[in-house]
Amino acid sequence: MAGGGSGEASRGQHDVRRITLSPSGDIISSHPDETVLAAILRAGASIRFGCRGGGCGACKVRVLSGSVDHGRCSSAALTEEEKAAGWTLSCQARARGDLRIEVTAANRYRVPAWWPRPTPSDP
Repeated sequence: MAGGGSGEASRGQHDVRRITLSPSGDIISSHPDETVLAAILRAGASIRFGCRGGGCGACKVRVLSGSVDHGRCSSAALTEEEKAAGWTLSCQARARGDLRIEVTAANRYRVPAWWPRPTPSDP
């Protein structure tokens, strides 16, 4: 077959997902094989976590829009009812596409002072 060229070379860029953190509006990128927690830490921000294995529930966040693959997690750390209500463990969750998650004071979300902050649009 002639033509082509859209295969592997361009696939990587299109696989990047945008994760928006609410209410701050911060946006980070995530790769398909990367957990939400790993993406946050790679971006230079920090968020509360514990075991990194889906057993403690310390990294629990709520998905506001989009969907995740929950990965392996203890039913004691994340119940089926919590999953149905939008909760996930950031140490196990992988974004299936663009995602918006809620981080609260309990998550202890922090960004370094040098991190670019969203600015309101000019009127």
